[in-house]
Amino acid sequence: MNSITIVHIHDDFTSITEAKKTRKGTVFSPKIQFTEPYEIANYLKTKKKIYLIFSTDNILEESILLPSVIKNETTIRSALLAKIHDNNITSETLILNKLYTTLDPTGESAIHRYEGLYEKEILSTIVPIPKHEYLRRISVERYALFALAQYAFRGRSYLCVYTEEKRNLIVAVDNGTLLFSRIGFMQSEDEIGQIMEQISDINRTVAYAHQQYREAKFEFIAICGNIADGEIVPMQLNTLTGLGVTVLAPTLIVDGLEPNMAQNSILEIGMLFLDDTMNFLPNSVKAAREFYLGNAIAIIIACAFVLFGLFQSYDAYTSYQSSLDEYDTVESQLYQTLRNTDTLDDKQLQEITAQLKSSTPLHHHFLDDLILFDNILKLLKPQGVSFTEGGELILDFKHQCKTLLELYLFEKNFRHNVGMIKETQVTAAYKTDYNTLTFEATLKRGEVLPVSPPPRHRRGQ
Repeated sequence: MNSITIVHIHDDFTSITEAKKTRKGTVFSPKIQFTEPYEIANYLKTKKKIYLIFSTDNILEESILLPSVIKNETTIRSALLAKIHDNNITSETLILNKLYTTLDPTGESAIHRYEGLYEKEILSTIVPIPKHEYLRRISVERYALFALAQYAFRGRSYLCVYTEEKRNLIVAVDNGTLLFSRIGFMQSEDEIGQIMEQISDINRTVAYAHQQYREAKFEFIAICGNIADGEIVPMQLNTLTGLGVTVLAPTLIVDGLEPNMAQNSILEIGMLFLDDTMNFLPNSVKAAREFYLGNAIAIIIACAFVLFGLFQSYDAYTSYQSSLDEYDTVESQLYQTLRNTDTLDDKQLQEITAQLKSSTPLHHHFLDDLILFDNILKLLKPQGVSFTEGGELILDFKHQCKTLLELYLFEKNFRHNVGMIKETQVTAAYKTDYNTLTFEATLKRGEVLPVSPPPRHRRGQ
């Protein structure tokens, strides 16, 4: 429970209080009173968890006698509604709450007693609430008082009295069963006169309870509200009824309550302990709540899919960017490797060519065959140069790479330069070892003209 808005609808006004859970306990805000429906709606438009409590005398009490073997709640309610319809008790829709079940002396039959609120009255009561999907609990004052008293005196038989200035709300309870409830109104204007009327009203109610429920052994009277202050009232009640009198103290039940506010908020506090069987939510409110929850779940699922998609896209982008970075790195390393490879530059080739052309007589030289492989020689220096007996020129190349990507790029570049040779007599054989990252190639040119021994030149001449 983070924050609960408790709406208490009275005859002439509506009071609203906030119950907020803190580390020190539950804190109730001072009650705010409203008289106009639009004021209530404006205050509640941002509230997400609302409990509503109201007072009504328009409560239907009805019972039905059935064989004790019938215990299914749906079957019992259906039989009761059929009885109400057949006896023309009412044709309006009821929201039922079970009071108790008693067995006859033989144990063959059971009496099921219910209370019912008219759905039409509940719907008219909640009109000022702007968003019905935020209504979590709807109940009447007697159940709020019974819920709190039952939490404090579980399993006991007693009468609990809640008093205001001109009103007594009394519930009679026997071992967890709400036997009856009644509201008594005071006519006196002065304080002493009101107290005397309240005592008299309580005394009459106790006498009625003893007379109508002889099997119940009432142990005490629990008082709360403005009558709980002072010692005279408990003494007089004890003298008149013969029952012990105790004070229902919410401060002993809920941590964090202020004593002065606790007695004035008995019914609001009782809503926190309300059992589900005392919750009179109409079907339309339940439907609104389910629709709201369904939409909320759908939105959460949709957001989850969107976040998942964004994560997947980001992951793919990161992987792609990483590949690009790795490619740039390998390309840079390959470029550096090529720069460090010992090859003949254009100036050296031109010098050698000029020297060959100036030699007399001009014979066919083996360098004439190497000029055909000019671009390849710029890429990689051959590991070996030889001639076969048949006069074929053979060039052997071997290059060691550091990464698979470097190997791939080098092989692709080498093959491209070989393909650019416009000579049908040139053949190529390749061998690539992906385990050792080694590239090997053998280039052969067909039978060449007889050559004279190459002249010896010092490098740089």
